Amino acid sequence: MAVSVIPAYRVVSHFAKQSENLPAMDAVDAIEDRTRDYVRNLLSTLHPSFVEMGQRTAVTQLGDPSVPVLLAALDDLEAGEAREIADRAVDKAVKALSRPDLNSRIFLFPGDGESSVLLNQMNGVLGFSLGAQATLVFVWPVENWQNWLSYTVIHEYAHLVRNLLFPRGIAGGKLVYMKTQEPETLLDAMIAEGVADAFALSVMSEVNPPWTDALDDEETERIWPRIRRRLGVSDPTEIRRMLFGDNDRVPQWAGYTLGYRMVTSYLERQPDSTLAQAALLPGSAILAGSRYADS
Repeated sequence: MAVSVIPAYRVVSHFAKQSENLPAMDAVDAIEDRTRDYVRNLLSTLHPSFVEMGQRTAVTQLGDPSVPVLLAALDDLEAGEAREIADRAVDKAVKALSRPDLNSRIFLFPGDGESSVLLNQMNGVLGFSLGAQATLVFVWPVENWQNWLSYTVIHEYAHLVRNLLFPRGIAGGKLVYMKTQEPETLLDAMIAEGVADAFALSVMSEVNPPWTDALDDEETERIWPRIRRRLGVSDPTEIRRMLFGDNDRVPQWAGYTLGYRMVTSYLERQPDSTLAQAALLPGSAILAGSRYADS
C-alpha cells in the first residue's frame, strides 16, 4: 500500500519567486499558468475530467495572491512542518483503517489567504479528493492550522478508501458510480461525509468540527423532513445546497451534520459493527440501520 504526501506548496513557492519582479497582476497570471500546468502533470494518470477539475480547483483556491504575502505564508507552511504533519496523519489513518490495495497521493497546496470560507469556516484547511488516487489539500496558516491539517488529511483518507470501494467518474456533469452507472445521490454524499468525519474524530480529538453539530433540535425537526424527501436527488447543485446550506431555507452544514448523526446512530444501534466496517458499507445500509430510518 502506498499513500504518499507531496508538498506541492514548495513548487508553488518556486513559481512565486520567479514572478517577484513582475507587475502584481502579471505575477498572479504567471503563478496561475505555471500552477495549472504543474497540476496537469501531477494528475496526468487520472481521467481527463478529474484532471480538469483538479486544475480548476487549484487555480480557484489560489485566489489572487500578493506575491510577498504568498511567499510569507509558504515560508510559514515550511517552518510549521506541513509535510511532516500530513505524513504523520496518514500513518495514523492507515493504522486505523488499513487498505493494502490503496495507492494514492495527497498534494498540499497553498490556499486563498483572502477567502473567508477557507480562513473562518474551514480553519485554514480545505480538502478535495479526486477519485481514489489523488487528494488536493489547500492550506493557509491561521491559528491552529496544524491540527486542522491533520484532521483534514485523515478525513480525506476515509474518502479515498470509499472512493476505492465505490469508484466514481464524471458523466453529464454528475458523479456516477462506475460499477452501476448510477449517479451519486444526496444520501451517498451525506453518508460519505459522515463516515469521513466519524473516522477522523475517532483517530484524533484535538479539534471540534462545527459541521458535525450545526443543528439544534428545532432546526433538526424542521429541516430533516425536507432533506429526507430529497435523499435520492442526484443534481450536484441541490446536493451542495443540502450539504452546505444556502443562507436561506437550509441551515449551514445541514447535510454534514445529519450525515454524521446517521453514521453515529448506526454504530450505536449496531454494537457489533466497528467504524472501520461501517466505512465499507453503502449509504443505504447505514441509513437503514440508523434511527433516521424510523423518522
